[in-house]
Amino acid sequence: MTPHCTISRGPSRSRYGRSSLHDLVGKEGFPSEGSPWRVYIGPLPITYPLRGWWLVYVVVVSSICAVVMIGAGSWLLWQRQTGTRVEASVTQCRTHGAGRYERVHCDGTWIIGGSSLLDPGSSIVVGTVEGADTDDVGKTIDVTLSPDGQTAYTRDLRLPLILIGTGLAPAVGLVWWWFVSLSRRRRRAAGG
Repeated sequence: MTPHCTISRGPSRSRYGRSSLHDLVGKEGFPSEGSPWRVYIGPLPITYPLRGWWLVYVVVVSSICAVVMIGAGSWLLWQRQTGTRVEASVTQCRTHGAGRYERVHCDGTWIIGGSSLLDPGSSIVVGTVEGADTDDVGKTIDVTLSPDGQTAYTRDLRLPLILIGTGLAPAVGLVWWWFVSLSRRRRRAAGG
């Protein structure tokens, strides 16, 4: 079943089905670009200038991107800065995929329950070292452990900071746009 959307200008309504809004602009009975139009989704009309839909789309997508990027970066930052700090020896790395889809999976060993195997209750863990690269094979690197001690995370902060920075860009843009729009409305209200 194809979704239908009723679009009208004023009291008369007409059905356009799945046609693209871009294809319909300027046709008889369809509002011209820049004129107000209504979209009836169910019983409630939503009125925007034709360019308003692009603005709503950009605001929604930018907001979602900002939240996802800042959330992912913050989670990685928390993950890499909290937890038990130990040193892990990277034993091997395997590369999957190629080009921009290339992924590196590294394994390593570390000691939990003490600083050396001579401490009572200490043991060696063999597990995944998240964030390690093929250059780290044979090296001992600083890591933080997951709560169960079975996964180690490198302390490299590049990826979390890149994600947070990438998320802040649309967030700052949206805040700037909101302030500019608000100041324009105030100037119009004061002048009119």
